[in-house]
Amino acid sequence: MATTIKVLRGSSFVETQVNATNVGDLRSEQDIPQTAAVSVNGTDATNSTEISDGSLVAWVSNNKTGG
Repeated sequence: MATTIKVLRGSSFVETQVNATNVGDLRSEQDIPQTAAVSVNGTDATNSTEISDGSLVAWVSNNKTGG
């Protein structure tokens, strides 16, 4: 069953339908790197953090090198 979450894209949250029920599943479904920091509803999340309808999800991947 699909879940509708809001994913931060640029400067706004966009409704997105996913099949994931937790952050670990969402990483696979949305190709989020394991090294990315994920937040659900404004709180740092682990792979076991559950997501549900209406969850606000954002992630940051810091893979830059150099100046």
